[in-house]
Amino acid sequence: MRIVLGSLVFSALRYAVHSTQDLRNSSCPYPLLQGGRGRSLARERVRAIDHPVTTQTHQHTRDHLFLAFPPYRLSMNRVYLFALFAFLIFSCGQKEPEQRSSSTAGVSTVHSKAKMGPEAPMLARLVAEGKLPALSERLPENPLVVTPLGEIGTYGGTIRRALTGDIVQVPGVNKTINELLMGFERPFPRSIEPNLVESYAFEDEGRTAVFRLRKGLKWSDGHPFTADDILFLYDDTLLDENARQGLGPPSSMLIDGEPARIEKMDDLTFRVSAKKPMGQLLAAFSRTQMAYPKHVLSKWHPKYNPEATYEDFRERTTTGMLMMTPGIPAMSAWIAKEWIRGQYLLYERNPYYWKVDTAGNQLPYADNLRFTVIQNSQVILLKFINGEIDLFGRYARNDMVATLRSEEPKGKFKLRFSGPGEGPTFYLNWDSPKPKLREAFRNRNVRIALSHAVNREEVNQILYAGYLEPAGYTFGPGSPYYSEEAANMYADFDPVKAARLLDEAGYVDSDQDGWREYKDGSVFSFTIDVVMPSMWHDVCSLVSEQWQAVGLKVVVNGALRDMIWPRRDSGEFDVHFWDMEGPDDPLGTLHDWAITGPGNPFWHRFARDQNTEWLWQASRAFERAATTLDTLKVREAMVEARDLTTTNVPGINVGFVYRVWGANTRLGNVPEEATVTDVYRGWSRPMFHEQIYIKNRE
Repeated sequence: MRIVLGSLVFSALRYAVHSTQDLRNSSCPYPLLQGGRGRSLARERVRAIDHPVTTQTHQHTRDHLFLAFPPYRLSMNRVYLFALFAFLIFSCGQKEPEQRSSSTAGVSTVHSKAKMGPEAPMLARLVAEGKLPALSERLPENPLVVTPLGEIGTYGGTIRRALTGDIVQVPGVNKTINELLMGFERPFPRSIEPNLVESYAFEDEGRTAVFRLRKGLKWSDGHPFTADDILFLYDDTLLDENARQGLGPPSSMLIDGEPARIEKMDDLTFRVSAKKPMGQLLAAFSRTQMAYPKHVLSKWHPKYNPEATYEDFRERTTTGMLMMTPGIPAMSAWIAKEWIRGQYLLYERNPYYWKVDTAGNQLPYADNLRFTVIQNSQVILLKFINGEIDLFGRYARNDMVATLRSEEPKGKFKLRFSGPGEGPTFYLNWDSPKPKLREAFRNRNVRIALSHAVNREEVNQILYAGYLEPAGYTFGPGSPYYSEEAANMYADFDPVKAARLLDEAGYVDSDQDGWREYKDGSVFSFTIDVVMPSMWHDVCSLVSEQWQAVGLKVVVNGALRDMIWPRRDSGEFDVHFWDMEGPDDPLGTLHDWAITGPGNPFWHRFARDQNTEWLWQASRAFERAATTLDTLKVREAMVEARDLTTTNVPGINVGFVYRVWGANTRLGNVPEEATVTDVYRGWSRPMFHEQIYIKNRE
């Protein structure tokens, strides 16, 4: 205890001698350490509500971080901190802590001395019956110790969620339970932490990294988890064009256009190498699936079974099939037990789960996790209000706030707000199959005109209940490279300027029928693809009216996701509506911001073979940021990429949104605040399901 407290005093003293800094001007790589921005109506509205508020850039977030990341607090508190730590040192005993963390430059390790504690009663019964090994044989030597957000929980019960579909909504399940090699800290991504990996070290200025897995990790069927499982997914699947699902390897593993190399050193150790420094490798391992259960899936891979076919292997290894099919081993807290298509998914606790709480209790606390398929989000809302669903966030919309606020006093649930994060965005197809539209969208004046023609504040008030911060197409407020000036660029509502820009671009209404014409005299028209049922359709309808007011004929095409998404992938759309991809960390979804390979970005899928100079410059800047460990060089490159993107307006962003979400009051350890941005695994992962427990079980 004295050692730990002594280190805290050292941090306090170090903190006391530093001057206060503005985080916004620092090179800190973690978005949530960012300083506050200018106030807006949306921010004032969120601050005014009588609920705990999560704002990724607020001062209170920085206050929570002053120990780990000094100095971020006003100097008046320094004396109090020092006095508090001195008191703790001289009043505490010398008992060693159960958990200890240490790190050195370029090396991250987590050393846990977790006392073996109780396990879930349902598993204890299986052990007593001889159907399951003892807990000590199921846990790794060094389990990951999780500090519960509130208190040590109790075992039992079911966490109840909802999905609007099963296969088409597999991301909702994936982001909830999937375990990766590394992980963003939860509920805020203030750092990247070891997960399945126990330790790592960078070498050769970041061109090589060595990772070591936790000894004794096991798949949910009890089979050892080793480096072979990583090589099976990476070499035998992702790098095999016949076996993988997509067109190429994941962009997160491409360094200078070539996939990084992964080599097995022993069963628990693997090495990653590339010809340039891998500045985004830890983030990639926090977002990308990097292991398959080789002992099960290899029998369907032609490399290991001559009678197998690649077509069958691809069908069996979709994310949906792997996560929803009972009997497929996993490393997650819960594993698939029952799947009734179109009705529900039931997951049961994993007896070999490798995390424990600070008292040594094996996680998760809840026995089961259930996703009920409810196609209509309004019905999901009603079931949440009635207490039939425990967590409501994936389908919560800002136009539901009034209803939720009116029902909250009944005590069945508690609301939270997070953000601002990604918001409504219209992606223009720079490679539209329609030559006239393609020419128009590649005209910068046309794109600027489209942006000025959008009345963002009208969209905010009518559809987002005042919880949207108007902004143009740029990095989001959660990014350390956010600029308020950039956010305001071309974002003001000015239909007169929009009309003038369209005139100057040669798109005029020559016959005075209310519609502008392409240069061949045909009507300037286009279609917006949008997933429905959703509030997004309302956004598209309202903005289409605003664009029609400046003489552009717009049709809204609303359809199910499994119809809209293939059009996006194939480039067969005019305008694709979606929440902006990764504005808080564009490096995390680089294929949506830059030229990373064939077909990327999806809104300019032939850019690799064309001379869109600004996009090539931005892509090179993004690449420089991704291939260095020098934070100053990262900042320089990211600011360049931000400015090139913002000034060229590749798409039309409406703004950044505060998200509403809520939790049933029967749950314990629900975060009071969390990031909900998709680049950090969305709303689901930051909820930290494995340490949530059910306080009141009927």
